[in-house]
Amino acid sequence: MFPIFALTRPRTLPLAVATVISAHALAYQQNHFNWHTFALSLLTVLLLQITSNIANDYGDGIRGTDTHRAAHAPKRYSVASAQNAHAVKRYLIIAVIASIISGIALLSSSLKTTHDWFIFLLLGATALIAALAYTIGRYAYGYYALGEVAVFLTFGWLGTLGNYYLQTHSYHPSLLLPATGSGLLAAAVLHINNIRDRQSDLIAGKRTLANYCSFSGSLKLQKIFLLTAFACYALYGFIAWQSALSLASLPLVWRHICRLNHANNEAQAGQELAAVVKIHFCANSLFAVGLILFS
Repeated sequence: MFPIFALTRPRTLPLAVATVISAHALAYQQNHFNWHTFALSLLTVLLLQITSNIANDYGDGIRGTDTHRAAHAPKRYSVASAQNAHAVKRYLIIAVIASIISGIALLSSSLKTTHDWFIFLLLGATALIAALAYTIGRYAYGYYALGEVAVFLTFGWLGTLGNYYLQTHSYHPSLLLPATGSGLLAAAVLHINNIRDRQSDLIAGKRTLANYCSFSGSLKLQKIFLLTAFACYALYGFIAWQSALSLASLPLVWRHICRLNHANNEAQAGQELAAVVKIHFCANSLFAVGLILFS
C-alpha cells in the first residue's frame, strides 16, 4: 500500500480542497451554488493534484534527481528500478484517465454553451499538461524555475476564477484579489519545499527560484509571497467584509516568519512545510466560512 498512498502525497491535498471551498463560497455569496457542481469540482481538482504528485515523483525519479535528495527530506518511493518505474507509470496513467473522466463529467453538468465548453476544455487540458510537465519531459518547467508560477496560476487564478464561473457563469475583476491571495499562498508552499531541497536540486541540475536566490534571498521571497497574499485578502475585505475572517490566520503567518528568521540552514527552513500548508488551508477555509455564515 505504501506506493499508492505515498505517491498521492496526502499532506498536499488540503491545498486542492481549500482552493475549491473558497471559490465555491464566493459563488454561494452570490446565491449561486449547486452541490453536484461542487462535488465534481472537488473530485476533479483532487485528481489533478494527485496526478501532479505522482508525475512529480516519476519525473524526478527517472531523471535521477531523487538520488541527490538530502537526508532530512521526506522519503520518496524509488523509481530507480525498471519495475518500480513501470508501476508508478501505471498509477500515473490511471490518475490521468480518472482526471479526464471527472473533468468531462464536471463540464457536462455545469456548462451550457459551446463557447464555454471550448474555453474550459482548453483550460482543463492546460491544467492536466501542467500537472504532468512539471518534472516530465525534456523541457520540464519545474527544472527552469517556473514551478511557483504554475502553482500560482493553478491554485490561484484558474482554481478560484474557474470554479467560481462553473457555479455562476459570470466573472468580476474584484475576484482577482482572493484568487491572487490563494495562488501566492500555494506558491509559498512549493517555495518552502524548494528551499528545503535547494542544495540537492542544485547538484541534480534542477533550477528553482530557491537556488537562483541565496538562502537569505529565498527566505525573503517566501515572506513576500505570504505578506502579499494577505494584503490581497485584506483588500478584498473592503469589498466583502465577511471574507475578512481569513485574516484570523495571520498569527500562523507571524509564527512562521519568526521561525524562518531563526532558521540557519535549508533543513531548518524546510521543517516549515506543514506550517505553510496549514496557513493556506486555514486562510482559504476561514475566507469561505466568513462568506457562508455572514452572507
